[in-house]
Amino acid sequence: MINKWSKLLPILLAVTLVLAGCGSKGKQETANGTSSDAKPGKEVTITFWHHYSTASPEEKTLKEVLIPKFEEENPGIKVNPVAFTWEDLHKKLQISGSAGDLPDVARLDIIWVPEFQKSGLLQQLDAFEDFDEVAGSLLEGPLSTAKVGDHYYGLPLNTNTKVLFWNKEMLSQSGVEQAPETTEQFFEALGKIKSKYEKSWGFGEPALQGWNVLPWIWSNGGDVLSPDFTTADGYLNSPASVEILTKLKNAYNAGQISGFKPGDVAVTEGHASGSYAMMAEGPWAVAQFQSQFPDFDVEMASFPAGSAGSIQVLGGEDIGIFSKDKQEESWKFVKFMVSEEAQIEMGKIGQIPVNLASMENADVKAIDYYPPFLEQLKTAKARPPVSAWPQIDGVINDAMSKIFMTDADVKTELDAAVRAIDALLKE
Repeated sequence: MINKWSKLLPILLAVTLVLAGCGSKGKQETANGTSSDAKPGKEVTITFWHHYSTASPEEKTLKEVLIPKFEEENPGIKVNPVAFTWEDLHKKLQISGSAGDLPDVARLDIIWVPEFQKSGLLQQLDAFEDFDEVAGSLLEGPLSTAKVGDHYYGLPLNTNTKVLFWNKEMLSQSGVEQAPETTEQFFEALGKIKSKYEKSWGFGEPALQGWNVLPWIWSNGGDVLSPDFTTADGYLNSPASVEILTKLKNAYNAGQISGFKPGDVAVTEGHASGSYAMMAEGPWAVAQFQSQFPDFDVEMASFPAGSAGSIQVLGGEDIGIFSKDKQEESWKFVKFMVSEEAQIEMGKIGQIPVNLASMENADVKAIDYYPPFLEQLKTAKARPPVSAWPQIDGVINDAMSKIFMTDADVKTELDAAVRAIDALLKE
């Protein structure tokens, strides 16, 4: 007689194997060795926080072109884009980092990467198996902005710098036939413009942070920190820094510079409407002019050179992953955003690409306003890659606000800023 259990044993073994197989498919290994509970066929939504401009075609391209293309190529993954201003995004990430309510992916100013890496919020991207392949397709300089120590915590999305925009008609009517090539010519032009246009300003500056004032300091031979990034003493408060900031303050007091006070005319719009004869801005300004002021003739030139040359600030954004449980999906989106096709789309609307192949695309190469920025990038300088930079930037902004909008002595305020910065560097 055959035992009834001997007949049931093969069936039980088969059921056990099926259940075990289902269970193994329920978890996926990520590049960092952690497991995800994502199940095949289950729709996953990743949240993407960004600060693409709503005044230019950037956000529209993201929402109407790039995200639909990504979702089409990656069925089962949805992207929820959330827009912020630059300043609000930084604050939101800081607050959410403390509260544990972060996005899966975010677009980051290059100066934020060390800060959020130090806070333990950014995921290490070079742990993904195909990182080297992806990184190899990108410009080396912008890629370096996402590296902290020996590892990468982001990938570059775009690179940029600023050039001098000048209103040819306003300068010509003021007796200035070409864009000022030196800071000496710049200050001379400010006086002539004010004499001709009493109710306008020669130069519009939207803010007083490092992004805005460092190009003047660098071009005049000054700096903000020592080469080893250990002190600001002797650099931010150097004679070269004091000299150029004093000249800018005098120009402000003479009514030749404006734009950074609450209630001032917005600089880019003001440049197109004749409120500001000159401004220093990036390629996004051209896209905004084309979108909002199509009849305005845009003129660009290199930033006025000081004793150290024409040194503008290196800008750009990186993209990083904050998510711990949707890493594979987030990594797919990051790779897509730095891919040739995505970079071409953003390149066509003013975002200078970092993908090597996209830079050879005919549509991108046909953009006639890129050359001035590419030329300026040759001498552009990055802000110090220190985790305390956002706080240092706040100190600079406070010092500049006192310098320009009160009777405070320039050297005294810079000395006070140096003490505050050196304290931050020691934390």
